[in-house]
Amino acid sequence: MRRRTLTKQSAATNAQILRLHNAMADKLLAEPERLAQVLNTLEQRYQAGLLRHSGYIHWFSILDCINQPELFKAALLDSGERMNKLRRRTVLVGILTEDERQAILMEGL
Repeated sequence: MRRRTLTKQSAATNAQILRLHNAMADKLLAEPERLAQVLNTLEQRYQAGLLRHSGYIHWFSILDCINQPELFKAALLDSGERMNKLRRRTVLVGILTEDERQAILMEGL
């Protein structure tokens, strides 16, 4: 498999997305009742053909280990190319409020 070289813009975008996912992970761990919403999004995208089976399994396996916070965060925040790609089309929508999202994005400037 050929590795892509990241442009500065792409690397910056990945860093922003990673910061957002770190905050979303913390919020999900603090408010585990939100997991049902995330699993519903995952199922809907898979059933609609918006997510390949391998992506579905990958997301499901990450969400399945939420009761092990260190493992959950390590898997969600993995810096590999595969997770970078999955995070760009995250199933963790609606976890952060717009104000929370903007505050996190402004921190990186």
